[in-house]
Amino acid sequence: MSEPAIAHQFSPPRRDALRSEIRKVEKVPAGLDAIWDDLKGFWKSRLKHSRELWKKAGEIEAAMQRWEAQSDRELRDALHTQRQEIRRAGSHWKTLLPDILPLLGDLARRRLGLTPYRTQLMGALALAEGSLVEMATGEGKTLTIALAAAAAAWTGKPCHVITANDYLARRDAAELNPFFSACGVTAKAVQAAMEGAERKQVYRAGVVYCTGKELVADFLRDQLALGPLFHSGRRAVARLGGKVLNERRSVLRGLHTAIVDEVDNQLIDEAVTPLIISRQQENEALEEACQAADSCAATLLPGEDYEVDSRFKEVTLRPQGREAVAEFCSRQKGFLAAEDWVVDLVRQSLQARHFFLRDQQYVMIDGKIVIVDEFTGRLMPGRSWRLGLHQAVEAKEEVDLSPPTETLAQVSFQKFYRFFHHLAGITGTAKEGRREFWRVYRLPLRIVPRHRPNQRKDLPPRFFAREEPKWAAIVEEIVAIYQSGRPVLVGTRSVAASEHLARLLEKENLGFSILNAVRHEEEAGIVVRAGNQGTITIATNMAGRGTDIRLSKEAREAGGLHVILTEGHESRRIDRQLMGRAGRQGDPGSTRLYSAREDELWVRNQKFVSTVLQKVLRVSGLLALPGAAKFLFLRTQRTAEKKALKQRYQLIKKDMEISQQVIGGAGKNFQ
Repeated sequence: MSEPAIAHQFSPPRRDALRSEIRKVEKVPAGLDAIWDDLKGFWKSRLKHSRELWKKAGEIEAAMQRWEAQSDRELRDALHTQRQEIRRAGSHWKTLLPDILPLLGDLARRRLGLTPYRTQLMGALALAEGSLVEMATGEGKTLTIALAAAAAAWTGKPCHVITANDYLARRDAAELNPFFSACGVTAKAVQAAMEGAERKQVYRAGVVYCTGKELVADFLRDQLALGPLFHSGRRAVARLGGKVLNERRSVLRGLHTAIVDEVDNQLIDEAVTPLIISRQQENEALEEACQAADSCAATLLPGEDYEVDSRFKEVTLRPQGREAVAEFCSRQKGFLAAEDWVVDLVRQSLQARHFFLRDQQYVMIDGKIVIVDEFTGRLMPGRSWRLGLHQAVEAKEEVDLSPPTETLAQVSFQKFYRFFHHLAGITGTAKEGRREFWRVYRLPLRIVPRHRPNQRKDLPPRFFAREEPKWAAIVEEIVAIYQSGRPVLVGTRSVAASEHLARLLEKENLGFSILNAVRHEEEAGIVVRAGNQGTITIATNMAGRGTDIRLSKEAREAGGLHVILTEGHESRRIDRQLMGRAGRQGDPGSTRLYSAREDELWVRNQKFVSTVLQKVLRVSGLLALPGAAKFLFLRTQRTAEKKALKQRYQLIKKDMEISQQVIGGAGKNFQ
């Protein structure tokens, strides 16, 4: 089957407006409007719509099977015709999907050896209509996304597929290239190490695979490079006035369609994370002040000089502590004699000591602090905490302080994704966040059924008062499952927890693989091997996202993968995501959650739960019962989710308050 000519030949004058054209960010409903809007969201997300897509997917599957008897030439001619139809259809191209997907599905069979299931066809339909798609782990999200992306790319408008990391972006673009090429679409991947000229060439592709971080960073860099001319209208006026524009400095060709894999991580977990373009400034005075503040903080005692609030991660100086800081300042000269300023720095140093812990919030690599993503467990090199906090952590670790930075441009992920004209996402855990997805991003929920019935068994959770017996019980269960010949995947919340469990297993003379932010180089290989018989894999939250854990024949016969959660997370979605590693495509498997009252979830959030309720349960002895402990655990987890949701809504409110400000010359297009 010969390759058709690439369809994307862009006319710079005609397409220039798309380079920085973005969708106006709408106000998020509040108060009574929010209640009415929620009802609309539930109505648009009702199961009737999912059933209609399922029925339509069945019709497409039947049509796809009829194409199997057609020749390559007939398929190629039909693809060419449909591509032209989509270009002419403009914004109504989605209505043509029932005619297009049978062709794309059969092309995937011929070029990739993958025949799309009905579930994947349904998922592609939902992505094309701009929905939030819940598809279980292992059901084939990669091909589902490719089917929708190929059709979107035929419109000639930019199509970005957002993946979890550079490896997945590179892998998917390469493995799917035969399919995209036969569609007449180029597919390339953006990598962190790429320079500007190479990036610009990659972004000219029909489908661009990239991480959200790289895409947002390039958007902000273009914004800075173009300055006031970031506004497409201003560029048009300047061009009419005969001004020669140097637009080679920008790399993107626009934002239009975004299909986000693991969408809950990007649009919820990472929502409030700001992506900042900054430059370093030499400031010896601040560096000296941070070191001095750390020395002062080291002399203060918790409970006497200051109070620690684990719920809000805040530190409050008591009168005795302020007196100690005042005495410290009285012995200093210059700016260190300014008591109010030093108090703030000391408070920040105390926060660094109590809430920013090594092998949890960050790791040390080559004498430098590297932040660890709280939700995925992945390293985030190049990122730093703001407002002197990064320097406070460095002072605590007694390493060289990095120069403070000056912010040039920034935008939160939550705001950035609302710039797209067509936004869709897919994940295995969408139901819990459907209300927020609708209210913030206008994404209705579509639930895709499993291709095969779920055989996974979720065993009753086990609750403990203290961590030590919890870890002993976890090791006991790992040994029992290992001896049965089944593979075990153990999910931990932090690097420190994964290393602690590794030491316990070493005492039992058990072999295992460990995957965390420190040992991340072989991530994909470790996860793939996690399905072999008799393997033990310890992993932080990153476990398996984007990579299938395929069971060996022996492991399947032994009972499948057993997943152990060593503690609950502050979101039920993350727990469910990890549990979803077992039972892929109808495989056997099981899961169990372990939790102790000393876990971070309990410590940080139990004070928000009614103290009267906790006291009644404790005094009555009911807290020792599994049912009561599970009830309080779920109550604590929901409290944590509400707290995080409130934080995200507060960011939206703040964004709307400053939406009229011109940021870096973006003008009205950047709202």
